[in-house]
Formats: sequence, structure tokens, C-alpha cells
Amino acid sequence: MLLYSFIFPIISILAILWFAFRYLRGKNSFFTTILWSIFWIIVAIFSLFPNLSNSFARMVGITRGLDFIIILVFIILFYTVLRLYFIVDKLQNDMNTVVKQVAIQNEITLDDEEE
Repeated sequence: MLLYSFIFPIISILAILWFAFRYLRGKNSFFTTILWSIFWIIVAIFSLFPNLSNSFARMVGITRGLDFIIILVFIILFYTVLRLYFIVDKLQNDMNTVVKQVAIQNEITLDDEEE
């Protein structure tokens, strides 16, 4: 067996345990924990059975298993970046709303005397 066949399953188990502990401490949502656990299980399966990626690749019309894995990783990365973009956009809108509310509450007119 190749070295990655030993290393990636161990890394996958450690990552799943890390996400489970973060969920138990309330730092991750259940959805995030499940999503990342599925990802790491897939990594472990493909590292233990590398020919399995060839089967999946042929099912979707890709010639090589490695190409399938690379495309799958790009899809996951694209989804992650898109999700982070929406989160940052929402935080920016929320921050703008709070700043406007604070500015309206602390409005100073020109007629106010400085104390």
C-alpha cells in the first residue's frame, strides 16, 4: 500500500473527531459538522480504495479518477467561497444598519452647544 493510504484515513479520523468536539462545545452547527464529516469520510474512502474514484469518474463521464477528485475539490471550494461571500455580505449589511442606527441616535445638530 502507498503511504497516503495510511496517512489520509488517520487525518480524516482526526478531522472528524475535531469537528465533533467543536460541535459539542457549540462552536460548529450540526449541518457544518455533518458536511465536513462526509467530506472526510469520502477522503478516507478514496485513499483506501483509489480505484473507486475511477468508477465514479466513469459514471459522470470523466476519463480518470484523479480528474474526478480534482473537479470534486473545485466544486467544494467554489461552494465554500460562495457561502463565505454571502456570510460576509450579510455581515456588511448588518454592520451598515447598526452604524446608521447609532448615527441617527447620536445625531448632532449645528444648533447644539458644545459642552
